[in-house]
Amino acid sequence: MTILEYKEMLDFSEYDILEDIQEDAWGMPARELVPKRLIYATLKSGGVVIGAYKSEEVVGYCWGWVGNKDPYGLFIYSHHNAVRKEYQNQGIGFQLKLVQRDWAIKQGYNLINWTFDPLQSKNCYLNLHKLGVVCSNYKRNYWGEMTDILNKGIDSDRFYSNWYIRSKHVEERVQGKNGDFSHFIHSSNCKVFDTQIDNNKLVVKKARLELNSQYMLIEIPSNFNELIKKDKKTLIHWRKETRKAFETYFDKGYKATDFIVEKETDGIKCFHILKKEEIVNNHK
Repeated sequence: MTILEYKEMLDFSEYDILEDIQEDAWGMPARELVPKRLIYATLKSGGVVIGAYKSEEVVGYCWGWVGNKDPYGLFIYSHHNAVRKEYQNQGIGFQLKLVQRDWAIKQGYNLINWTFDPLQSKNCYLNLHKLGVVCSNYKRNYWGEMTDILNKGIDSDRFYSNWYIRSKHVEERVQGKNGDFSHFIHSSNCKVFDTQIDNNKLVVKKARLELNSQYMLIEIPSNFNELIKKDKKTLIHWRKETRKAFETYFDKGYKATDFIVEKETDGIKCFHILKKEEIVNNHK
């Protein structure tokens, strides 16, 4: 694993690289890049920019600013967590978020919020399973039409998630203490979707929106990035089915609290774990 240093980016002369990282990490077109001066302005007005440094080179960054909104009060809104393609899948995004959490706690904050796509399995695993965010707030087409390679041609539905950074739930997750939900995978009492392989594609055969168990499992495909490039029709099918499922169960009082990835004989299975009881916004 690459050895990196994580620290605040306080010198504006380093900010030229941030636009380049956005383009490299997400295939962001020039018109959608967030300008370096805007990022720096939020830093100078109380926000935070954490860089991941390999020697003197910034290979990733995490950026957020101060929010103040009901029902949250004061919090940090974390907008970017970007890592160059060459350095992805090495735990850098996870470490950037941990450093951001440490900074926020020292500044007296209890909460960091951000959005992510509930169909992006890698992001779901990082955010829900490793970091311990929770979500009961589903936003349809939140960012409108997007033109980067990871979003073009599909509605930009998002989880608006909460990271209660001082909670026991988060402390356990960042320490790798996780529950075992594998025994629920074959239970018809808590699986919202019956799925099947149709022409080598995972599709929803039936959706059950009337279940009432303590835990609910909502399956998603494991290969979003492949589908967005080669089979948008199937991905749009998944957007429609999962949108209805998440909205239904969030309205019933469930929260997304975990995400599991299981290897099976026919491939990888990915499931959101929804829990009904209130568990996570208690501060130490």
